Amino acid sequence: MHYSEDTWTIKFLVTGVWILDTLRLSFVCHFLYYYLITNYGIPSSLLYFVWSYPASVLVHVLSNASQRLA
Repeated sequence: MHYSEDTWTIKFLVTGVWILDTLRLSFVCHFLYYYLITNYGIPSSLLYFVWSYPASVLVHVLSNASQRLA
């Protein structure tokens, strides 16, 4: 399939959403690894968020907002 009729703004938006989704997935993998592997059996680690959890929420909000505004 060729999308030669799409404007540059649509192509840029698709690329940006793809990058944001990849970034969010890497943050999710990090906080899952942190809680399930690194701190396995340490319940006190659940008392605070690792930095990648709020970062993944922020990237998700940005990605979702950019998709809805387009």
